[in-house]
Amino acid sequence: MIQIDNLSFSYKRSSFLLSKLNLDLPKGTIVGLLGRNGEGKSTLLKLITGQLLNDWGKITVNGKNPEKREVDFLNQIFLLPEEVICPSISIKKYFNIITPFYPNYSAEIAEELIREFELDWKMNLGKVSQGQKKKAVIALALSLRTPILLLDEPTNGLDIPSKSAFRRLVAQYTTEEQTLIISTHQVRDLEQLIDRLVLLDHNKIICNEAIYDLCKYFSFQPVTEGNPDKLIYQEKSLMGSVGIFENETPQETDNFSMELFFNGMVAEQEKMLALLHKQNKQ
Repeated sequence: MIQIDNLSFSYKRSSFLLSKLNLDLPKGTIVGLLGRNGEGKSTLLKLITGQLLNDWGKITVNGKNPEKREVDFLNQIFLLPEEVICPSISIKKYFNIITPFYPNYSAEIAEELIREFELDWKMNLGKVSQGQKKKAVIALALSLRTPILLLDEPTNGLDIPSKSAFRRLVAQYTTEEQTLIISTHQVRDLEQLIDRLVLLDHNKIICNEAIYDLCKYFSFQPVTEGNPDKLIYQEKSLMGSVGIFENETPQETDNFSMELFFNGMVAEQEKMLALLHKQNKQ
């Protein structure tokens, strides 16, 4: 479990990037962390791992304080950064250096992931493309099998087949005991993986909801002349207008549109939050 209480953080000589954040994430969920550029998504992931120290408030990760950076905390959490920087050594040597620190590492899963990503252990990380580096570190992250896995823009730099492989491999090689937080702008790449949404906006968390629950509150469907009554937000697409409606009957999660929901929260935040708050009180 990840618990954040009244967290505030600022970089030196600047206003608060994150202000009075409160967040509870249950064990065994795949969380989508969304927000506009500069909202502090990457910063929040670094605070959870203890790479940055918060100014105020408290973070608890599986009962541990990240700021103490204790061994039995560090070997249970892994952060894949957006920008992957690797030394000029083989993939095999890179794994051999890092994996001894992680007791749950599976060499068998690593072999399968390297093969699935069409990599070779002998490849020199200093001489391969950025996409190949990203795939190698994704393979490392998944094979470490840490209880907490944080992925910052994991599909950036991947081609279309690799994005498809990423979705499939995350679903295949993560367990119900692991908690994943995936920070992304590529919402369509990851929509089918995520079962909980956390939205950052203007230094605060404005939404922390399970997708299943959001589908109780909102429906996502084409806008027609006959259905404007419960319409909250709409946008045009090549197939016509699509909208977010107040939902009167629970809907299958396959109909959920993460991109449309995020855009609606940005454009019609007051209306969307009012409905969320009303439903949460019921």
